[in-house]
Amino acid sequence: MNIKSLLNLTIDLIGKPTATATALSGETKGFAALLKDVALPYFVSIIVAEFIGHVMFGTYMFKDSLSFVINELVPRLALLLVSGLLFTLLLHEILHYYSLQAKLSRSFYIITYSFIPIFATSILSGLLPKLAPLFNLCGLYSYYLLWCMLKAEYSDVDSKKIRNTIITSIVIMVLLHWALVGCSNLIFN
Repeated sequence: MNIKSLLNLTIDLIGKPTATATALSGETKGFAALLKDVALPYFVSIIVAEFIGHVMFGTYMFKDSLSFVINELVPRLALLLVSGLLFTLLLHEILHYYSLQAKLSRSFYIITYSFIPIFATSILSGLLPKLAPLFNLCGLYSYYLLWCMLKAEYSDVDSKKIRNTIITSIVIMVLLHWALVGCSNLIFN
């Protein structure tokens, strides 16, 4: 997937979440293809945006590159990776708990596409570090996108059962995200 199609996907997911989630529910990308086409370009973009933003507006200069990587970049990318993997495992277990057919690769697929607003806001907050708290609030849209993705993925399931699944997933993920951010702030600050 090239940058233009990734940008169009991001705009479609944010602008038309229900229609885009329905279109994506029929897609069958493998784990490696999803990493290569979606996650890796976003991670590279986040790294570049963080570095540019901190050189232009932050406290780091080009000579402080190692300090930037250790103090800023590693904690943020570690939080994204760990939360993505934990959310994938959590969603997989919640789907099994509610007796829904679930594959770990499909759970990863749903979480990766749901994380796209978080990836986009990470890029924006990297470019403009002073506005990071405002951009980070926009990342909460990912939970609505998770709702749309799960409804599209399990459209043939009883609406009460899928609603309970979605609400359980979102509540637990919000609590887990809050705990991860709190722990990472204690560890890295």
